[in-house]
Amino acid sequence: MARSTARLRPQEPESQKTLENRAHDALVTWLTEEHPQPGQTVPIREFSRMLGMSRTPVRSAVGRLHERGLLSYDSIAGFTVAVPSLSSLYELFELRLMIESHSLRRYTEQEGPTVPQFLDDLVAEATELAEGAIQDTAQYIAFRENDSRFHRTLVEMSGLPRLLALHDDLHLSIHVTRAGLEAPMNRERLDAAVDEHRKIVEALRAGDGLAAREALESHILRVRDQTIVFLSRPRPTVGGSYAR
Repeated sequence: MARSTARLRPQEPESQKTLENRAHDALVTWLTEEHPQPGQTVPIREFSRMLGMSRTPVRSAVGRLHERGLLSYDSIAGFTVAVPSLSSLYELFELRLMIESHSLRRYTEQEGPTVPQFLDDLVAEATELAEGAIQDTAQYIAFRENDSRFHRTLVEMSGLPRLLALHDDLHLSIHVTRAGLEAPMNRERLDAAVDEHRKIVEALRAGDGLAAREALESHILRVRDQTIVFLSRPRPTVGGSYAR
């Protein structure tokens, strides 16, 4: 009986799903690359016009991001970019710490694990990008992408596809939460990130799993605390006053 009931449920047209996915991808790109400020209104009408579709699939995509906490809704302002709370950001970093540290534990507890050359390549690339990332926006974006690939590789090394999927989902949430409110970067911070990545790889090469996890955890906690300190500072509002 349950099967026949399931067959009678109306199915969403495949074309509608495709439109919604396109709208979702466009919204994610907007959030992660254009860095709209928290509280900024989501331009649903502009998105529908730009994508050549009605507002229905765009609103559906917006609803998905709202369910994830990346967008907020107000009866007057409509959908806006969510204003991150310190507690939610702290929780996101705690989850990241758990996933990445556990991934390294699984990897280093294997018999004779081989450290991917890709990690060394990423550290070398990051070293070069750090040279001009402060003056060149394109190099800074490449540096950020390099950092993401490095951490994703560590989770991929666990050999657990579902854990990797969780990490990808979490990474998007952290990225969007920090977008538009990121502490200004300087050469010292860039060099610190590269050096911390290098220490993780060196510990893995030496077969010291504990040292590798400690270096990774120290790196993530430093970034978390740096981010939280910055977000705790008063921020100018549209009217020129400051808000916390």
